[in-house]
Amino acid sequence: MRSSGCLCLLLVVLLVAVPFPAQNVNPMHPEEIEVQKHASPEDMRARAGSVQLQKDAKELAGRCASVSEDMDRMKQGLLSKDLLEKLKRLEKLSKRVREELSQGSTAP
Repeated sequence: MRSSGCLCLLLVVLLVAVPFPAQNVNPMHPEEIEVQKHASPEDMRARAGSVQLQKDAKELAGRCASVSEDMDRMKQGLLSKDLLEKLKRLEKLSKRVREELSQGSTAP
């Protein structure tokens, strides 16, 4: 019983003693606050219409299907010799597509 009282007291002391981070807001100049900008639908359509992006997306889809087939063959005991290279290429393509699509949404 006494230990629960000590525990409660310790919890209260920690809550009071530990400072909470304050918001960095300048009420005199709110325009100086940096906020995350989101891309407009028009910007997203323009980026998605990029020829390179479309090419990367098609290659990504094709490689995904190819890897899926390789995984099915692996269940039968057959390991594709270039499966690891395909997976590395998938990673690079997906990263490039993701960066291209999110490029404008994080820029100020």
